[in-house]
Amino acid sequence: MSLRTNRPTVTRTASAAAAVLLAATGLLATGGAAHAAAPTAMPTAAPAAAPDTLANGGTLAPGASLASGDTRLVMQQNGDLALYTTGAGGAEDRQPRWHSGTTGEGNKAELRADGNLVVTAPDGGALWQSRTGNDDCRHMPWTKLTVHPGGDMSILATTDSEAPYFVRLWSASYGLQFPCGSPAR
Repeated sequence: MSLRTNRPTVTRTASAAAAVLLAATGLLATGGAAHAAAPTAMPTAAPAAAPDTLANGGTLAPGASLASGDTRLVMQQNGDLALYTTGAGGAEDRQPRWHSGTTGEGNKAELRADGNLVVTAPDGGALWQSRTGNDDCRHMPWTKLTVHPGGDMSILATTDSEAPYFVRLWSASYGLQFPCGSPAR
């Protein structure tokens, strides 16, 4: 008895399975939609931001927020950037998860072009920063801040590759991540 296979069908099936695996990996790494870099160059502009995302160059002015599911990141009027989850009781059942520890009327949060999240005073002085830009993560040219259901937020970046995923540089839960170094520098 001989086993015959239809070679083109097997090849197409394997290719389709590989594409599904890559797409699923991208979805897991981003915690949502997978993003692919252009085949020959890095994206020159960030895609339109979702209500849970702040792209490079984006700003959260006092009172502005990002939200995903039960989680909300708010640039509060008192000048503190704060992450909250909301329980069954709604706004009255708000639980703090993380905050920048900054104060001052008129402060704003910026995800700078270099990928550094910075809370700045009205005069432009840095009050708090994630340390995910400049010399800290120079090899990560395109970043975004994303709020995740369940009480976390992350700064994610693409690498200089065609891979359809993001690398986590910083999160509210764990701070700086590989490959950015340590906060003790």
